[in-house]
Amino acid sequence: MKKVIGILLAFATFSFSAFSQEINISTVSDYSSCEGAVVDSGQSAADYGANENHSITWCPEAPETILNFYWVVFDLDAASTLTIYDGDSNAAPLIGTFTGTELQGQDITSTNVTGCLTIEFVSGPNSVGNFGAYASCGEPCERPFAIVIPDNQPLQACIGEDVYLSAAESTVAVGQDIISWEWNFGDGTMGEGTDPTITHTYSQPGLYVIDLDITDSNECSNLNVIDYQVLVSTNPDFTGTSGDLTMCVGEEEVITGQVQGVLYTADPSVDFGDGLYIPDDQTQCFYSQLTFTNFYPGAVVNDANNDIVNAFINFEHSYMGDLTITFICPNGQSLLVHQQGGAGTYLGVPIDNDAGENPGVGWDYYWAPDATNGTWEANAGGTLPAGTYESVQPFSNLNGCPLNGTWEIEVCDLWSIDNGFIFDWSIEFAPELYPEAVSFTPTFGDDCDSTFWAGPSVIDLGDDCSDVVISPQIPGVETYTFYGINDFGCQYTQSMEVTAVGVAPLVTANPPQFCGTSVQLNADLNNDEINLDDCTFNWDYSGSTGAVLEGVNTLDPVLTQMDYPTEFTFTLDYNVPNVPGLVCSNSFSVLVETCEITIPNVFTPNDDAINDRWIVEGLSSYPGSKVIVYDRWGVEMCNIEVDPNSESDPTWDPDPQVSEGVYFYVIEIYYGTNDLIVIDQFDNEEGSDILGEGYESYTGSFHLLRDPN
Repeated sequence: MKKVIGILLAFATFSFSAFSQEINISTVSDYSSCEGAVVDSGQSAADYGANENHSITWCPEAPETILNFYWVVFDLDAASTLTIYDGDSNAAPLIGTFTGTELQGQDITSTNVTGCLTIEFVSGPNSVGNFGAYASCGEPCERPFAIVIPDNQPLQACIGEDVYLSAAESTVAVGQDIISWEWNFGDGTMGEGTDPTITHTYSQPGLYVIDLDITDSNECSNLNVIDYQVLVSTNPDFTGTSGDLTMCVGEEEVITGQVQGVLYTADPSVDFGDGLYIPDDQTQCFYSQLTFTNFYPGAVVNDANNDIVNAFINFEHSYMGDLTITFICPNGQSLLVHQQGGAGTYLGVPIDNDAGENPGVGWDYYWAPDATNGTWEANAGGTLPAGTYESVQPFSNLNGCPLNGTWEIEVCDLWSIDNGFIFDWSIEFAPELYPEAVSFTPTFGDDCDSTFWAGPSVIDLGDDCSDVVISPQIPGVETYTFYGINDFGCQYTQSMEVTAVGVAPLVTANPPQFCGTSVQLNADLNNDEINLDDCTFNWDYSGSTGAVLEGVNTLDPVLTQMDYPTEFTFTLDYNVPNVPGLVCSNSFSVLVETCEITIPNVFTPNDDAINDRWIVEGLSSYPGSKVIVYDRWGVEMCNIEVDPNSESDPTWDPDPQVSEGVYFYVIEIYYGTNDLIVIDQFDNEEGSDILGEGYESYTGSFHLLRDPN
């Protein structure tokens, strides 16, 4: 069983006659005051009698203009009625005619310009009963009702994310305004002010229940609990996601991302309220409150006979007959468990005839829906034994009451001088009404909009963006980040570093053609941090090209002979230090051409940057060679000797005055001992391959065209 307990310290009760005026309706017909109580003719000694007919007009004391009666006792027999008029006579508008217990716990308030209320009481033959109401001035408390939006619950939020709430739709009594808003965010923090909207952030995952207390301009506060639930996402588990790795430049690796939501679980929070001191003030009833927030949101009492185990009070008092005791639920429904009766019966062990605040000894008293031994009044006499009793009103009065919210106990002492103390009280609910442990687990989708990788060298996203292929092309460190977005809308990341290692040498041949002199091959590792002791390398080529390569296991071998164009391949194996078993292997190639000479058969010097000059391509590889051009009349147009210090091929760029026509060339090629291949575009487009030594002369002609069309 779970028991909700409130401690009430020094609860002293005294009668109207001690601290406020009892106004007997049978002896006073006109009265003006903002304090006191209107009571029946029997007062504290007895009930009213048969065939009574009395009236009283009660007005507020200036400057007040509103009078209110709170009916703490109203138990009329069927032959008796009490009629109330909204004014200073029975000619005023009728508020209503009441009998039985219709006014028990109700407020009646004046709305006329005089502020007065007129009461007429009539009893029948053999009638008995009693009534009493406290008088006060000003508007009675019609409690506001807190409403919070967004109304979809539970609200899902992320750590550090703003949670926006508005209570602007809360309701308040006509003519009143809400003047303060006090938020309890459930994480130990509060927020208050005069604005109905508020923003809050949570720093830890969990389930938080937000509550709101609003107060109107009549100083009335809400009793309802909004039970606004906020689920703050847990941080996920990235177990299974790839960690930092070292890989070879240019190779491919699959990196994997995995993320799972983490279960949050906690016992439901229970707020049993604080002990409340009840002041010694006899102009009104005494109240103590307990606030419940631990039930399911929106849960109500469906069947009080089963849902409520008992209502409890630990009490001492010297006169049971002048008390009314009522339990009031958050929406205002009430259960009257004792309505006077029992005369001078003691409750607990009181200190009688003591006007001070000296507590006696409280005894435990319960009211239960299944009790069968009668009410307190039915067991009156001497001292009421501790135990469980029947309620005056049925527990079904509480059907439909919200479980969460502020519950109240109301104790009114109407009559003679006496006192007492309530030490604690509680309402015990059936254990099955309490929620089980609260738990939730955020979830992550499998598609690319929920989980995905981002990084500089992703080359394949895969089917779901969680398993992707990367291939860094440059040595260095790259960062890859795996993203997960859960059903709360919260984004989380897990990053990893990929260290790309290896060598990307720059492989060159100088000169790029073999023209009888040696060609220097070179592999520049392009990385000063590479230790050559961690590397093995080799140069190779394929085919029968007549190549002779010296120093194939060095970075810079020398090509001393070659008959045909040849591709040379540099292969490197790099044993990555501090990463056992990781060997980065790469191959890089360079093509070394043989020296080929091409003699063009036409050119068009039109200043259009296309074939504007006559160039003997490849002749620069043969220093000492000569080119002479003649026109049709044998006039020498140009005479060029190949400079061994120049890489430019012989070029004739004629002046604009040179006319179109056929021109003739004489080319003397010095090729020494090299293999010579000459392509004459006019006579021999396949080219000639000449082996020998010394000079080889070529003659021929070509066209100069000014207009290619």
